[in-house]
Amino acid sequence: MEEALLHSADQDARSLLAAAQPDWNRAVPHCPKWDTAELVRHMGGILAWMAAIVTSRQRVSRPTLPPPPADPGELPAWYLARLDEALDVLGSADPESATWTFSGTGDHRVAWWKRRLAVEVAVHRWDAEDAASAGGGPAPRPVDGDVAAAGVAEFMTEFLPGLLSGAPAGALGGTLHLHATDGPTEWWTDLDAPAPAVPGHLKADTAVRGTRSDLLLWLNNRGAADRLDVFGPREIVDHWTQLEF
Repeated sequence: MEEALLHSADQDARSLLAAAQPDWNRAVPHCPKWDTAELVRHMGGILAWMAAIVTSRQRVSRPTLPPPPADPGELPAWYLARLDEALDVLGSADPESATWTFSGTGDHRVAWWKRRLAVEVAVHRWDAEDAASAGGGPAPRPVDGDVAAAGVAEFMTEFLPGLLSGAPAGALGGTLHLHATDGPTEWWTDLDAPAPAVPGHLKADTAVRGTRSDLLLWLNNRGAADRLDVFGPREIVDHWTQLEF
């Protein structure tokens, strides 16, 4: 599984760069503070950070790493070098070996970073292609189904509890069931309780059905709500953007 995730990360990372290069000043709609050059700088910095962590097996402060080039013309070579380094470091490391992570569930294995890399770069590849689409290009491609399934699992177990704790009072409540239509991905959570989300088919106040890609994109506030089937009250779907990422 980890090898497939890294393969997808490699493909998505290269597609991100290809989508960004034609116009470094193009705005990225779902990252409103960034243009495509800044998106590439961000993703390249993440690649360098992950490689440094897995190499040292210790926490690494991102500001201590060399900064990305200011000149957009130097970005492709810098970015691809960071990609090759990250893939080499993560690909050669035992996925079960210990390392520092920021896991909220206590998962401190290299495998955690392999999943994190695949999901992070897939979402940002979608961002780059979405930006190109806004400029007249083709619609962004969906996230690979297996990567999206890993991302949904990661979001529900690792990130959602913290996001809910920082949400405005009363912004989200009730129980939620996610059901993928293109693969075995189902999750249930009680948005009013601190208990973690659980996999499986359980009755909920609101059920949301869609492809694994659309579920992941919606969870990460990348739109897609209009492509989802919603059963029960829509408040959860309509108010989801109140979660601050």
